[in-house]
Amino acid sequence: MDADRSVYLLGVVAVGWAVTYTLRALPFILFSRKARTLPAWIEKLGSVISPVIIAALVIYSYSTLEWRTLSPYAAGALTVALQLWRGNPLLSIISGTALYMLLAGN
Repeated sequence: MDADRSVYLLGVVAVGWAVTYTLRALPFILFSRKARTLPAWIEKLGSVISPVIIAALVIYSYSTLEWRTLSPYAAGALTVALQLWRGNPLLSIISGTALYMLLAGN
């Protein structure tokens, strides 16, 4: 490997690290004082962003499926039902994945 290429790759990693570190540290820097409260829009965003991301992932995952097999839909229904019933994401995801793997394997 050339020395120039090594320096370039090291620079790419360094810039990626710096950007990631800065973005993760920014909320702590901006809202570090105890007297300072979060703006209402940030609190609203914090309560909405997880369900929106999960919904986008579900829509994307199911968008290319065809109705040839019931496996993904049964696993998805189990995952949603367990999440609504128990409220435990780990249990829901593991159970839905296990059901899908059992149904897809046969």
